[in-house]
Formats: sequence, structure tokens, C-alpha cells
Amino acid sequence: MHGAYAEGLRAARGIAALAEPDDRIAVIGAGITGLAAARTLVDEGFEVVVIEASDHLGGRLLTVEDRGFDDPVVLGSPFVADGGSMRSVLADAGVATRPFAPVVGPRTPDGVAAAPSTAGWDVIASAQAWAVGQSSDVALATALVRSGAVPTSDEAGADGLSTQDWFVNALTSGVEPTTGASATRVSAKRFDPDLVWRPTSQVTSGWTGLIEQLADGLDIAGASAVTGIAVDDEGVSLRLDSGESLRTHRLVVTASIGVLRTDTITFDPPLPLLHQRAISTIGMGALDVVWLAFDEAFWRSTPDGSAEGEPNVLTLVGATPTVAAWLDLGVDPRRPVLVGLLAAEHARRVAELDDEAALEVVLEGLQPFVVEFGPAAD
Repeated sequence: MHGAYAEGLRAARGIAALAEPDDRIAVIGAGITGLAAARTLVDEGFEVVVIEASDHLGGRLLTVEDRGFDDPVVLGSPFVADGGSMRSVLADAGVATRPFAPVVGPRTPDGVAAAPSTAGWDVIASAQAWAVGQSSDVALATALVRSGAVPTSDEAGADGLSTQDWFVNALTSGVEPTTGASATRVSAKRFDPDLVWRPTSQVTSGWTGLIEQLADGLDIAGASAVTGIAVDDEGVSLRLDSGESLRTHRLVVTASIGVLRTDTITFDPPLPLLHQRAISTIGMGALDVVWLAFDEAFWRSTPDGSAEGEPNVLTLVGATPTVAAWLDLGVDPRRPVLVGLLAAEHARRVAELDDEAALEVVLEGLQPFVVEFGPAAD
């Protein structure tokens, strides 16, 4: 979230430094990056047009209202970090937050609570220490094997769990939801374990206020996909899927790696080879959220979650979970809410199911956390 917003600011400042005062600038994409760039350029006095392929603004920061939930449902990041570059703009936009201090509560497949262990993270740290000494970067999975960090011991400890159990827990409930990718796709050198469960505030009002503030007064062409970009000495020509064309002096492209990797947008002249290589090799993580509202918080030791040290991040240890973690985000004890995180290949697999089948899969993932099985989810 913070990175996408900061990248929009960086792109806008770079363009502003090159542009003439009367230049017309186009921004492709009305996600948080595109809106941040467009807002900055308009505030600098430039004429800007934003072109968005979908029929809504904000990209992945989609907030919906649902009668089954007391608070807005955030289909995107429900968290924001304190002290980030967005703190002031969030305050100006009236985005409400509440403190969120992650308390991880692992459970075994039999539903037994386990004390968190660093055994799995120690294995990963050993592989990363080996990777630092190598001349080139490798995937985390490769570093784990070449360093000798794996295979790990499957001998049960005093808690009935092995180093292997905790290692799988660190991968599936830490590495994967943080990056959206498996260890085979994550950099051994650049993965930062400190980013795991780092949020300090939960967004309770949704992102709509932020999106509306950034978009206020902008010239936005919605449901208009750019299919071609041609650059010449005079500026930039854009071709839209409607058959229309647009001419501007300069352009900011905020399309995702996934879009750029397809032939959805053609470039004339072609992008530089280094850009093409980056687009073809950089991965795009997969992370989905599923919101479930219940009549009772059957996963808590107390109905209102007031017990000291009550876990609000529920993970599975001793088996490979489909749902990487369950987040207890219900503010109102009368309508408790769990948000499940689906990451990497599990997210892609569940995304291919219909709603009924997907609900069945995620509810199965709740079984180890059920104190007394509750009613069906909304």
C-alpha cells in the first residue's frame, strides 16, 4: 500500500521535473499509484487525464458495503503502518483506523493451542545467512537446500511439534502471505522477515475516502482500456479499445506487471530490452482475502476477545493450510468478523472455484480454530 502510493509520487515528480508548464500529461491506471501521480501533477498545475480500464477507481483498494457486516468490507489491504508517508493524507481523507497489535496464535490440526516458536524462522535465517555470501541471488527455496538448512528434523519436541512443523508454518503463514509467493519465487537475499505481521493499524472505515480525495476534480476516463502507446519527438499517442485515440505530451504508465506481460498494450517503439527483461522475470504475487461474519466468536476464549494475550492472528502448525492465516478483525463483539488470507498457489486455486465451493474450502480451514462450531458465514 505504502509502496504503491510512494511510487505514484516518485513518478509524478520525475515527470514534473522534465515537463514544460503547458504540457498535457496522461496517466494510465486509476489505482492508488495512478491516482497519487495524477493528484500530484494536477496540484503542480499540469493538465492531466487519467485512463482507467475498469469501471471503478482505486484498483485493489476496493471497499464494499454489505448488510452482513457492520463495517465496510475492505477487499484489499485492511492495514496501514504508523509513521508511513500516507499518514497525513489518510487523516485528511478521514480514513478511520484503530490500533492493531498482531498476536499470533498457532493451533495444531487437532485444535490444540501451541506456544509460538522461532524454530522455523531460525531455519530460514540460516539459509539467508548463506545466501548473503553468494555472488548472485537465488530463490529462498534454493538457498534452503544449498545451505543445508533443509531437510529439517521431524522429531517431535516437548510441545509435540517438530522443527519441520514450525518451518512449514513459517513458510505458509509468514513468507507466503507477506509476498504472495512460494519460497521458489522469493529472493533469498531480499526477503525481510521483519515485514511479517508488521501492521500497526487496521482501517475501519474503508478506503473510499482516500480514493475520493485523490480523484477529486481529476479528468478520468473510466472503462477505457489503452491498447497501444506510440512515442515520437512530439509526444505520445494513445490508442483506446473503443477505437478512439488521444494525444499527450507525456505519459505515466501504472499498469501492473501482469498486464504488461500480456499483449494487451503494444509499445512503439518497443520498450528497452532491460525493461522487457524485468517485465518477463519479475513475479506478481497472489493474495486474496475472504471476509466471514458470524453470530458468535467461537474461536475466542472470551466472546468479546478481552482475555489478555487473546490471539488475533490464527495460524495452523503441523499441517499445510489452505488459508495462510485468519485475522480477528471484528470491532463490534455483537458481530465478530474473521478475515482469511489466501496466498500464492492456494489463492490461485481457490480463485478458480465458484462461490459455494470456495466457501466450503475456507470453512474447512477453520476447523482447528473452532471451540464450538458456529453458524454458517454470511
